[in-house]
Amino acid sequence: MVPAGPPPNGKWGYSGYRPRTRGPVVFLPVMLDGNHVGNLWAGTDDESAGFIRRDEFVEEALVTPAVWGGRLDEAERDGLPAREALRRWIGRMPDPEDPDVLDDPDILEGGHIPAGSTEQVADSYEALFELTNPGATPPPPSSLMFGELPDGTPLDRSKGWGPLSFELPVTYGFTTSGPVRHLPVVRDDGLVLGYLWAAVNDNAAQYLPRADAAAIGGAAANPWILRLRELHAEGVPALDALERSRTYPPDPTAGHVRPDARAQESASLDELQRHASVYGQSLRLAENPIPGDPNVGARPALDPQERDAVLNYLREGQAVYDSGQFFKDGFDPAQPQQVPDNYATDGTWVWRGGTPYHLEHHGIAPEPDLLQHIRDNGFRLPQLSSKDRQRAEQTLRLHRLLVSAPTLQ
Repeated sequence: MVPAGPPPNGKWGYSGYRPRTRGPVVFLPVMLDGNHVGNLWAGTDDESAGFIRRDEFVEEALVTPAVWGGRLDEAERDGLPAREALRRWIGRMPDPEDPDVLDDPDILEGGHIPAGSTEQVADSYEALFELTNPGATPPPPSSLMFGELPDGTPLDRSKGWGPLSFELPVTYGFTTSGPVRHLPVVRDDGLVLGYLWAAVNDNAAQYLPRADAAAIGGAAANPWILRLRELHAEGVPALDALERSRTYPPDPTAGHVRPDARAQESASLDELQRHASVYGQSLRLAENPIPGDPNVGARPALDPQERDAVLNYLREGQAVYDSGQFFKDGFDPAQPQQVPDNYATDGTWVWRGGTPYHLEHHGIAPEPDLLQHIRDNGFRLPQLSSKDRQRAEQTLRLHRLLVSAPTLQ
């Protein structure tokens, strides 16, 4: 079915500026409670703009992307070119007494661009994403983000019109019922990021990240998905594609398959997935409970005696990292920021400071697997060594929770 006409703003698919651009971008720092939580950017095409949050401030800047999305939508409706939409916010602070803020206090969580800030330039959206979150990989763009359908048809009808089509790129199958052959994908330091697998009996092949490689293992998926797509387009059978993976050079994000790596075989994809879910290279990470999360709401309350035993266990964990800062309590926003930004470990798990905090102040039990682990330990912390702390720090690095702050040139 062909649409009858463009939306009021003339951009099919998006209500405001496009969220990606192929050209250079200008950007400005966004500050919240004294922290540089991300960058607001605009394309030099003046039709694209957005906000990139720094990964280490996900919790304290939880609603910040949504706030800036609303501000940019408002600017686009006002007819401002994208770069002007950025400039209108330099030095502008939301007024806490503004009726809009009183109705929706989350507006204050959007942060601000300091007075006197000057525009910086990055060669591309991808370059700015790397500057904001070093080592991270931006989500792959779709052609819709550039104002085109996959066949190159402009979304803006005034710029031309071609046949409507939308097809997912063809690639190898994602599942198989039979055995799979697999090769480890590794980083230069030996970390196993995940496994490339191919079905023995049909034309299925994909990349499977290891759970204990965390965000680093997950980031390797995008380049391998693209490589497999290209090999499929060449007509390479799945098992041959697995062997061709040895020919790709080491890559900072994708890692590599060593030329001399020995292929292993699992009886099923489920068996390989169970193997990939085992924690050996890092520890399991328990996040702070999030308001409104139904899984958090379903956690049963602990009786007072067990609550105290669990709380003591969590408090006695070996310190891994402490920023000295505090987050807002999402379960009691009226209180001052008092959720500690720190991490502790028992050699098997790493937990954030909000885990004991929310148990003490709101009676929210730790996530079920961590709670069962504490029970299995008899509520007694095991003897820890310096190597346990090193493994915990490695865990935070793999989750990109210990990274250097980006430098604004």
